[in-house]
Amino acid sequence: RRVLFRSIVECGPMRRLSETEFYKRLVSNSAAHLGMVRAGVHGVFLYTVLSSSLVEVGYLPTTILRPVGVLSFLSWNFFDRLVTPAGMMALKGALVVSLLMSTFGYLTRTSTKTSALLIILYQGLLRSFGNQNADEMTGIYFLIILAFTPCGDAFSLDSLYRTKQPRESSAYAYPILLMQLVLSWCYFTAGLSKIRISGLAYFSKDNLPIQAIEHSLDNLHDTQFRLAFYMPQFRDFTGIAMFFAILWEILFPIAVFSRRAKPWILGFGLVFHLLIMLTMNVYFFNLMAMYLVFVDWPAVARWFTRQSLFRRL
Repeated sequence: RRVLFRSIVECGPMRRLSETEFYKRLVSNSAAHLGMVRAGVHGVFLYTVLSSSLVEVGYLPTTILRPVGVLSFLSWNFFDRLVTPAGMMALKGALVVSLLMSTFGYLTRTSTKTSALLIILYQGLLRSFGNQNADEMTGIYFLIILAFTPCGDAFSLDSLYRTKQPRESSAYAYPILLMQLVLSWCYFTAGLSKIRISGLAYFSKDNLPIQAIEHSLDNLHDTQFRLAFYMPQFRDFTGIAMFFAILWEILFPIAVFSRRAKPWILGFGLVFHLLIMLTMNVYFFNLMAMYLVFVDWPAVARWFTRQSLFRRL
């Protein structure tokens, strides 16, 4: 926490602020806020697991499996036992139970760590069968961060019967700031990598229509929109659109430090991903859901409690 504080503050205009004032200026430093973020992040993964046909993976032969990342350290005997209908049913059951516990904040210290490990196994297994997608990667980083923070001190079942431990307010603020920085870094590096690899050719008027049509010619995506086939007639404007998209990715970190720019950057992001889905059939549901770390949820809750309709309900 102190390393993060010093790396940002001591080299910038906020160097006169104390650690508590620094975090308070950027994010809400309450235990309830961190607890609500914990519930949201784990709830998104719970929905993903419940809506997936994980048991069907058990009918695939392990001979086509190509373990990626940490999964490459596991033995083939493990995969032979796991990649079966019964093994996948057991994995899905363990995921649902663990994610339910971490979403509602029950035995949070244990359940958040278990959920992070099981999601890494679950996502790694799916990506080892060929379709490598970065949609869930940011959320996995969030799970790892939450697993080692006091995210169960409020807005949790644990807080109902456990005596609250006195902590510095920055202990609740810095994980939220760290998650915001991780999400911003993902967009920032994505924009830079496109420029580094393709250079100015990335803004060619034919680049976007070709990519969109290639993604729309198969049946392996979650959606089957056909707007890509109308894009060649608007090819004179696609280069400009891609320029603003790259500019938005590179400037995304401003959302962390500017409250005025935050709604515009996040709003543009939602529109951007919606257009990507309509034109390229690539659906970044989990990545968009992780925008929740930028929302001041305690303030949203206070707004609802002031509404007369809510009080009557």
